[in-house]
Amino acid sequence: MYRKILVPLDGSLFAEAALPLALEVVRKDESELHLVTVVPTLPAVSPASGEEGPVKGWFEEERVRAKRYLDDMESKLREKGVAAPIHTRVLAGQPVAALDERIRKVEADLVVMTTHGRGRLERLWIGSVADGLVRSGPCPILLWRPREEDRTAPPPEIDEILIPLDGSDASAVILPPARSLARVLGARISLLTVFQRSIPLGSTYIPHAAQEEAQREKALHELRAYLEEVAAELRDDGFEVDTTVVTHEDPADAILEHKRSGGADMVAMATRGHGGVARLVVGSVADKVIRAGSKPILVTRQHGR
Repeated sequence: MYRKILVPLDGSLFAEAALPLALEVVRKDESELHLVTVVPTLPAVSPASGEEGPVKGWFEEERVRAKRYLDDMESKLREKGVAAPIHTRVLAGQPVAALDERIRKVEADLVVMTTHGRGRLERLWIGSVADGLVRSGPCPILLWRPREEDRTAPPPEIDEILIPLDGSDASAVILPPARSLARVLGARISLLTVFQRSIPLGSTYIPHAAQEEAQREKALHELRAYLEEVAAELRDDGFEVDTTVVTHEDPADAILEHKRSGGADMVAMATRGHGGVARLVVGSVADKVIRAGSKPILVTRQHGR
């Protein structure tokens, strides 16, 4: 379960759009809410005259302004009836590093934040920071790229969570955080695996072609068996689960197509820390899914090799 939920804010409505989604988890899981913002530190400027530099007092002014903003946000949440413990903190430094340190210090179980679809900065830093935390963050991150009309709307209803798996340990690291979120939200689970369509070699040697086809069938059978094994464990734990195996040349496109056609409200998947690709669904595939979708996506980083 999620006991400590951390939400990074930058003073924009875009970043604040993550709050309803975070509060949905907080209310149902009786969690703590940690609201944080980061004030970047500026280097001192050597003045040409004997007077002090133009940045004197800048950081303290920004820190006071940020503290006031977080206090106001806490007051607004209390007025809306939020009874959960709320902790606020103004951090200093480079945003990704400062947030990463704070996540570890408070031992946050989940980060909930918005992200820009194409990795561009939104207001101060929310786009690139989301990208950085996905690659270095020590806990699962729930990302959402809200549309304009979503920014002041109630949180999206999460009735079905799509979990792409490829049979590897790398992709399976998403299962514990995804099942915890599904339990909190009362969502059913849809398991998907993408069998990557092989490029025809054009062999005219019939025994060789037959052997290749037999190997493909064997691999496809093993993927189906793996998915059913995972589904059986989840069903034994009380979840409603369905499974799908599709054949496609592009795993990311297959995931996005299945999400659109199946009506999943969220995708949950693993990503490798430095953007490398492991088997089918981690790394660049996760990155493409994150940037292409407008629905929430839960990601967790594969630690180690």
